[in-house]
Amino acid sequence: MAARRLTRRTFLQGLATGVAAGPFVSTPARAQDFNWKRFQGKELFLLLTKHPFIDVLEKHISEFESLSGMKVKWETLPEIQARQKMTVEMTASSGGIDAFFTSLHVEKKRFWKAGWYHPLNKFLDDRTLTSPDFDWNDFTPGARAGVTQPDGSISALAAFVDANVFFYRKDLFGAKSATPPKTLADLEPLAQKLHAPPGVYGIVLRGLKNANATQYPSILFPMGGTYLKDGKGVLDSKEQIAALDLYAKLLRQYAPPGVVNFNWYECSASFMQGQVAIYMDGVNFASQFEDAAKSKVVGKVGYAVLPSGPGGHFSPIYITGMAVSSQSRSKEAAYLFTQWATNKTNMVRELMAGVGVGRTSTWDNPDVKAKPKMPADWYQAYQASLKIGRQGLPEIVGVTEYRDIIGVAIQKAIEGAPAAQVLAQAQKDFQDLLNRTES
Repeated sequence: MAARRLTRRTFLQGLATGVAAGPFVSTPARAQDFNWKRFQGKELFLLLTKHPFIDVLEKHISEFESLSGMKVKWETLPEIQARQKMTVEMTASSGGIDAFFTSLHVEKKRFWKAGWYHPLNKFLDDRTLTSPDFDWNDFTPGARAGVTQPDGSISALAAFVDANVFFYRKDLFGAKSATPPKTLADLEPLAQKLHAPPGVYGIVLRGLKNANATQYPSILFPMGGTYLKDGKGVLDSKEQIAALDLYAKLLRQYAPPGVVNFNWYECSASFMQGQVAIYMDGVNFASQFEDAAKSKVVGKVGYAVLPSGPGGHFSPIYITGMAVSSQSRSKEAAYLFTQWATNKTNMVRELMAGVGVGRTSTWDNPDVKAKPKMPADWYQAYQASLKIGRQGLPEIVGVTEYRDIIGVAIQKAIEGAPAAQVLAQAQKDFQDLLNRTES
């Protein structure tokens, strides 16, 4: 599906239906007030996470040091270890971390409630601290919503924005005269049509507890389902039941054996090995499909937006960002780094490396268009998905516990338990969790 070009009019409409515009920080006249070397001589310490975005960023940190005159030290850890270190440092009030890479779909509400994020609103509005070409409004509405808390405070600057998209085997679709589904009503008949085991299975989605929670909203949201209403859990709504019925049926009838225990690795591996016709997951997995050293389907994969449903058209998105620690002794200097890390130049570098970003301007960059790493329909599907992006998980303190609760329900439904029954138990457990953590 071709992405509709983002005009000024449609972008402004997106702001009206998404989040408030927030601070506006792009005024050329400000250039004389801003100085990258304002904190020359300072030393910053960053806590980073192993991630494709960070892999690209680390190669250019010396550029920031030259630009700012500051010295940067950093430690890069796997996500769980980084979160553990962050917790230890902040609980001890050490002040040793100035800025950090944050996975907002897990940490957003928890770190905010703990007071670990320094709000960036005033920094963004300060013409002496924010470069005139940074442009907060260049980030998509979904990206800005993802870093903004219920009280309006901005906890981070969006870095990598993952969106769920539709992967499909162009050769298999062509042989059946099939096209990517426009609606969920088209999805099951299509999976059935392409299902020819043991050679090819119709579809694969994550089945494993917790991991499945990030892919389930690809069906839940367009079915009209949500997580919360008026602060209460609604996991047992009729929309939830219909969504889980469909998700479980697709995997029970048209997925490879053992899918109930598939995480992203097993899903992507089965797709790369040519065993599956349809796969829906995070856009960033696509880079390995086009890697001849790993994939048997290089050049055979098509990319499209997810199908819509009776509840609308959405793509679940998951956002990482660069945040300033509330305990940093050099908050303004740390903000300069987060600003540089998420500027337009670095976002172009990320996109050219096949890493997704939430800025709108990068997509029309001449270098991205002239030397794309990924196929054209990957960029089109990704850009279109960002425009319909919606936070993929409930923004609660106990998001990990929620993932376990719904994950168990999804697994049981795949195994044949009635959706209404497992969701009734999930709703009880979810509301108990909300009562404990959200007051």
